[in-house]
Amino acid sequence: MYFCYNKSHNTGRKLLGFRVKRYNDMKRKNFQGGNQVMKKFGLGLGISLASAVVLAACASDQSAEEKIINVQSTDEIQSVDTAFSASNIATITANMNFYNGLYTYDMDNQLVAADAEALPEVSEDGKVYTIKIKADAKWSNGDPVTANDYVYAWRRMVDPELAAPYAYMFDGIIENATAILAGEKALEELGVRAIDDQTLEVTLANPTSYFADLLTVPAYYPQNQAVVEAAGDQYGATSEDAVYNGPFELTNWDAASGNTWTFTKNEDYWDAENVAVDTVNFQYLPETATALNLYDSDELGVIELTGSFAVQNKENPDYQTYPIPRTNYIEINHESEGLDNVNIRKAMYQAIDRESFVDNILQNGSIATNGFVSREVAWNPETKADFRDDAQIALDYDLEAAQAAWETGLAEAGLDTLSLNMVAADDEESQIFAEYVQSQLTENLPGLEVTINTMPSSARFAALKEGNYDLGITFWQADFGDPINYLERFDSEITRGNYQFEDIDTLVALSREQANDPQARWATLIEIERLGLDEYAVQIPVYQSYQAILQKPEITDINRPGQSYVNYRWAKVSNSAE
Repeated sequence: MYFCYNKSHNTGRKLLGFRVKRYNDMKRKNFQGGNQVMKKFGLGLGISLASAVVLAACASDQSAEEKIINVQSTDEIQSVDTAFSASNIATITANMNFYNGLYTYDMDNQLVAADAEALPEVSEDGKVYTIKIKADAKWSNGDPVTANDYVYAWRRMVDPELAAPYAYMFDGIIENATAILAGEKALEELGVRAIDDQTLEVTLANPTSYFADLLTVPAYYPQNQAVVEAAGDQYGATSEDAVYNGPFELTNWDAASGNTWTFTKNEDYWDAENVAVDTVNFQYLPETATALNLYDSDELGVIELTGSFAVQNKENPDYQTYPIPRTNYIEINHESEGLDNVNIRKAMYQAIDRESFVDNILQNGSIATNGFVSREVAWNPETKADFRDDAQIALDYDLEAAQAAWETGLAEAGLDTLSLNMVAADDEESQIFAEYVQSQLTENLPGLEVTINTMPSSARFAALKEGNYDLGITFWQADFGDPINYLERFDSEITRGNYQFEDIDTLVALSREQANDPQARWATLIEIERLGLDEYAVQIPVYQSYQAILQKPEITDINRPGQSYVNYRWAKVSNSAE
């Protein structure tokens, strides 16, 4: 049957903005925004745009069997070029739905073959992976997906002229990637080759225990060389400029005005018969109030809840929460005045009451953390203890210790006061987080002034990348299930914090050499986090996200794996009449 939320039912709820109970009697204030947004919409305009898109789809002459899900997105897609998929959550999520890699995660969070026929064959020394590609893997234009598509895409990723943000995921992993990225070797010397159309051989720089998990990340996806080269500089800017090998094709999108987009079932997908949803429509809606009105009128099937909206809807039978491997933290520019002093950084680390923030303000299930690696990402290879339980960080909220470190740090830096600029995205949760941090730091550390600079998420990303900040409200979400995905960001070659600690760099390199000794590697990873946080306070973790949502009961099996991103491949839509 045809499924679309277009009923006239409305609860009459008219929420015109976002209101949040402020900590320590902070003034109540209306916020408008969206998670990592590019632009804002007023309530009326947001409703009219979303309604126009959804109702147009509902009014069209659709097959009686068509299954449609309408989803709120609080991000906008930035690119369909996998080399630039790291720009925000919406972009990564989209790329993981309309492209396939060699492997993916199933509904039980287990690694399973996607384009590959089976798990890889691995040489005795753990360095050579041989992977067979499905003969029926195809691009949406009918071209076969071949081993050469992977070779081309990976060489393109490490091309220093392209400067792909996720190129670092090849550095120290694939043979010769480090030298290629440094311009010291040719692209053709990368440790990957096509033995034949269906056989890919990969040679690693060192044995890497999590390499198969890395292959679930868009950076390691294939690209159709003819299509990429035909589009030239425009590749990735519109849905029509690409071809897709995943369960869906992207349609109705361009980067210039892309506040709506559609996943359409890819009939050329090798497992198309088991993809139960025909269409997933996305509408960029940063304001929760707007999305909630559309949900109440059955025009949206899945929405995100933030702040007080999460609290208000906890008794709604459609209410769900799920953990996200996302640590929200304060990035620190170590080149800024005062922030090059470790005691000042430790003072700020200990001046923030994390528990009060998640319990009294967010109230959406998120949990306080003083460590960087999220829970439910990785487990001790012997005891199966969560990394977060094994890796205990001493620095935490301690007002007396914070103020003592503050006084010491100011004296060491020759300062009486300190003024800092903190960049933050203009979505609701980032603003709540930023204002709480501002309040905690300025109230608990005398002489500290923090000014919030709010901007679209793309601008915030650019500011952090270019070093145009003192403090940054940001997050890191796991791409795959290993602590190194977080901790390698402490490495001086990867961090945006403008620092270098040789002992951290040495340990990151050591962890890459310990694949054959998983327990020793586990201990190394724990020490990397301890050094980065307890010893140097390189950044300030505050909380791990849990996402509160409303999802219509007719919609099931949207995959939300703990170590990856939302996937609609197994989603289903039913109806009470069925």
